[in-house]
Amino acid sequence: MTNTHNRFGLIVVLLCLLTGCFGMASKDEVDDAPHYYVIDVDRGAIATDFVKGRVLRLKPVRLTSQFRGSNIVFRIGENEYQSQMNHHFFSDPQEMFTDQLRRWLQKSGLFSQVIIADGDADMVLEVAVTGLYGDKREQYSPQSILEMQFFLLSDDSRKQQALFQTGLRIEINIDETTAPNVVNGWKQGLEELLATVEDDLSGYFSKHSP
Repeated sequence: MTNTHNRFGLIVVLLCLLTGCFGMASKDEVDDAPHYYVIDVDRGAIATDFVKGRVLRLKPVRLTSQFRGSNIVFRIGENEYQSQMNHHFFSDPQEMFTDQLRRWLQKSGLFSQVIIADGDADMVLEVAVTGLYGDKREQYSPQSILEMQFFLLSDDSRKQQALFQTGLRIEINIDETTAPNVVNGWKQGLEELLATVEDDLSGYFSKHSP
C-alpha cells in the first residue's frame, strides 16, 4: 500500500511539473543569460566628391552620466529609469558612437579627413548623447529615444570660435519596449539623425565656404 502511495505521489509531482501547477516561470523570467548589442549604421555609398583641405578633428562622443553605463536603460516613470541587468552594449557606448559618427562623416565628402587623435585640423566637432533609453512608461507608447547635441568649433587654441551647433531628438515607435526592439529603434534613429546632421553641415558650409 505504501509503495502504491509513493508511486501515486511521484506521478502527481511529474504531472504538476509538466502542466505548470507549481507556476512555471515565463521565458523572460528564466532567461538570465547575458545579451550583447551594437548600434551599427552605414551611410551607404561614399560621396563622389570630397572637399579639399578641410580636416575635422572629432572629439570622443560623450554620454551624460545616466546613460554612460554598459547596460540598456528603460524609462519607467517621470523621473525613474531602470537598468536592464542582462542586456549590455557589446563595447563602451561612448566609443561605439564615436566610431559610428567618424565612419559616417568620413563618407560624407564634407571633409578631406576625419581624425580622432590630436593633430592638425581646421575645426573640431564635439558631440554629446543626452538621451538614450527605451520608453516603458504606462501612459506613453513604446519608443526608442535618442537625443544628441553637436558643436562645431574652429580649431584655434588661442581663440576657439563656435561655428555651428544643433540638437536633435529622435523618437522611434516600437511594438514593445524590449531590449532588442529598443536597440533596433536606436539604429533607425541614429541613421535619421546623422543624415539630418550631414544635411545641416552641408548647408552651413555652402553658406560660409569661400
